[in-house]
Order: sequence, then structure tokens, then C-alpha cells
Amino acid sequence: MHRLIVNVESKEDLTLVATFADGEIVSYDVKVLMQRHPEFERLHSKALFDSVKIDGIGYGVSWDDALDLSSDGIYLHGDHIGKTDPNLKILLGQAIAQAREEKHLSQRQLSKSSGVIQAEISKLEQGLGNPTLSTLEKLAKALGKSVASLLS
Repeated sequence: MHRLIVNVESKEDLTLVATFADGEIVSYDVKVLMQRHPEFERLHSKALFDSVKIDGIGYGVSWDDALDLSSDGIYLHGDHIGKTDPNLKILLGQAIAQAREEKHLSQRQLSKSSGVIQAEISKLEQGLGNPTLSTLEKLAKALGKSVASLLS
């Protein structure tokens, strides 16, 4: 499972501070990356470095089409400097997606077995939905899980 980034900030000393869905706050020194991979030397440009953005739903960060970092790389190789409240919607979405993948189900198959429309499942897995308890019960039952296990 990928760790999802929910916020990223560039700092003056060429570090990034990333906040993850689980609440971890990680500082990542990009200068170390520049030493190993010369293509990252372009990030000495303050304008380019400050243009960092989250890719998609949080699987990494990027500056342009040629420069990016994975969320797992930042999480595993950065310094954990603090913790904030987790993003429960994203964590719930990850739990649903992981349980679905463990059962080798597509979103369409889960939709048929649960009675929850596929578009709602997609939104939930992206951390964008706001499910009712009834929806969570239907999904949990179709996945052979309890609602509590999806929320923990």
C-alpha cells in the first residue's frame, strides 16, 4: 500500500515538508538527491523548487514532467518530524481498496456484490466520499470484513 501525501511545502534550505494521510509529517532533504541524481540539480532554481505539487491523489510530488519523487521514497528516506491528525477519509479509502484487491475484485464486481454504485466506490477509494453507515455496512459485508476493521 502506498502512503499518500496530503500536503507538501518547499523550504528555503531545499527541503520538502510532506504531510501524509496517516498524519506523519516528514522532512526530506532534496540536496541528498541532487548528489545522487544530477538531473535534480535544476531544483537549485527557487522558482522551480517552489513549484512542487502533489501528483494525482498523493502517490508522489513533482515539479515538471521530468522531476518527481514517490511518496514512499519521501516517507522511508525522510526525517519524521511530527504528527498531526490523520485524514480519515483517505485512510478509509485505502482500507476499502486494499480489502477489494485482496479479494481480487474490480470496483465493478464490488459494486454488484454490495449494491453500492461504482462511482461511489471510486470516490471512497480516492478519499473523496462521505459514506453513510449503511454504505459502509454494505461494502464491509461484500468484502467479508467488519465496518470496524475498515475504520481501524
